[in-house]
Amino acid sequence: MNVSISVCALACSRMLALGLAVACSNAMAQDSAPGNSLQSLLTYARLHNPEFAAMRHEAEAVSQRVGPAGALPDPLLRIELENINNYSVGMNGTTSDTPASILPARVGETKYNLIQAIPFWGKRDLKREVAEADAEQANSAITKTWNELAARIKVAYAQYYFTAGNLALTGELLDLMTRLEQVARSRYAGGLALQQDVIRAQIDQTGMRGELIGLNNDKRQLQSRINALLARKAQAP
Repeated sequence: MNVSISVCALACSRMLALGLAVACSNAMAQDSAPGNSLQSLLTYARLHNPEFAAMRHEAEAVSQRVGPAGALPDPLLRIELENINNYSVGMNGTTSDTPASILPARVGETKYNLIQAIPFWGKRDLKREVAEADAEQANSAITKTWNELAARIKVAYAQYYFTAGNLALTGELLDLMTRLEQVARSRYAGGLALQQDVIRAQIDQTGMRGELIGLNNDKRQLQSRINALLARKAQAP
């Protein structure tokens, strides 16, 4: 008897631990999903929206051009080979068997010239100013893109919040109307109410159920719209 009781207790403890683990994992999954607040949606969109990410990368690339825009052009290295045919003629004027070559070690003279182009006065500053203006324009485009994206998320979230509130309120009203129908049925069975009261309660419930269907459809559409702005799957939580 003691052994069977201890085995049952061990099995119950394991089941309890498994249940707690599943509950914790579900809670963590719900916490990781955006939507608990408007700020969570905006933070997620700033990190994952592909359009905004492309604008940020483009602006970063443009800003990297500001420094090189005011720098001097790359210098040029020019090599001049002179007296290429010297080694095809012997030292005493006779023809040598050594073929002519353009290798620097086998010519008469080799000159190395390093050439640096100097732009006109003020041209480098002008290029730098143009690059800075492009960077400012790219940053302005980022701000504009983010403001438009944030506005769309805020509008969709407000509509979703309103629809979810209406859905919960309509569900409560339907539950209340179901209870009123039961009361009307009891009163009608006892001869204390008219049959019209029962029919009216049933008609009201039918209308509320239709309204619930419409609100659920609106909620799913808004959920898909928000997830599209966040670059997530349409029915993601």
